Amino acid sequence: MARGFWSGVLAGSIIGGIVGALFAPSMNPETRDQLMERGRELRRKAELLVRRAERKIDEALEEQ
Repeated sequence: MARGFWSGVLAGSIIGGIVGALFAPSMNPETRDQLMERGRELRRKAELLVRRAERKIDEALEEQ
């Protein structure tokens, strides 16, 4: 359950930041494209970190 919660918090934070930046009044299309690409990169990295953390948690639980 904790895994799902923290994954949701992380995903919500990333999505919220991107949506907020996209609706900022001074955005131009190039900046939006850059933010979207950066958001995709951050999402990939976050997913990788979550998978690693899940593996470590599973390993720690198996040792008990």
